[in-house]
Amino acid sequence: MTEKMYWYWFTSLLGLTRQKQGRLIDMAKSAKEFYVLKPEVAENYLNKKQMEQFLKTRDLDKIQRSYERLEKEGIQYILNSEPSYPKKLLSISDFPYGIFRKGEEKASSLSIAIVGSRKPSMYGIEMAEYFAEYLSSRGITVVSGLALGVDSRAHLGAVRGKGNTIGVLGCGINKIYPYSNQRLYQEVLNHGCIYSEYGLDVDPLAYHFPQRNRIISGLCDGVLVIEAKKKSGSLITVDCALDQNKDVFAIPGNINNPLSQGCNHLIAQGAKLIEGPEDILSEYPNYKINRQDVSQFPKIGLDREEEMVYDTLSFVPRHMNEIFSKVNLSIPELYEVLFYLEKKGYITQTSRNYYIKKLL
Repeated sequence: MTEKMYWYWFTSLLGLTRQKQGRLIDMAKSAKEFYVLKPEVAENYLNKKQMEQFLKTRDLDKIQRSYERLEKEGIQYILNSEPSYPKKLLSISDFPYGIFRKGEEKASSLSIAIVGSRKPSMYGIEMAEYFAEYLSSRGITVVSGLALGVDSRAHLGAVRGKGNTIGVLGCGINKIYPYSNQRLYQEVLNHGCIYSEYGLDVDPLAYHFPQRNRIISGLCDGVLVIEAKKKSGSLITVDCALDQNKDVFAIPGNINNPLSQGCNHLIAQGAKLIEGPEDILSEYPNYKINRQDVSQFPKIGLDREEEMVYDTLSFVPRHMNEIFSKVNLSIPELYEVLFYLEKKGYITQTSRNYYIKKLL
């Protein structure tokens, strides 16, 4: 059996967490050395369930057959010592010893993860799709977790931008979770690849997802958070990013919306406030591209007052009082202008008296 096969057995068939794997390798020095341990020695390092797996899976024929299934399903198993292993992932302290990949990762020197609520508002959906499409169209890889909500919308936006996108699963590489993302799974494969540290047929267990989040942040240069509660999986990804010395960006939101609490708190703690994709690109000068700013979208059919009000808005919700302070209009006049801008499809009211520009 090759060295790679020993690692395949160790990382995917024993069902061990990365932390447990690390402790065992510190002791045994290699996957092969652990494989050949006598059971009476191994039981000093494994609990009862782990010991059962150790005895059950130490079968060369079964390991070989399992490994051959990967090739049949178009899945690569990549060791951290191999050239095709993702370079950014090697920079984190707890990188997977081996990782599974389906599809092909396109070359890109800049990657941004987009994460957020699984039940976003319409505003969150629009922002995820818009930012992902913008970044993707400029050759920037969009990374996310293929979950419902912001994750899915980010992948969809990246696909529309015709660039590269990477999905990271918290289950077996051949599992589609949630199943409703079956079509999206294929779209991601058509425009990039999917990674998982979990092998064939592994179920999406709850503890897998916090582990998965360190890989999302590990594969990128920065993490953008779009709508997150104060306690959410997205903030676990942020913690991973901070531990990995990655940039953290957040889109602010309505203070009355619980989905904004996580983002607003991150900004208060020092995350960069983001009002448009150019705010992200300004952190990476090599990717700072002159673009048609949202404030320069075609304003056909707008009169002078409507154009003035429109130019005060952005993709961050702004209260009417803030708009009023920037325009030379009375309150009744401002209400009328906002009414017609919304009717013409240039803006939308996200909540009472809060307005944002609409994607045109």
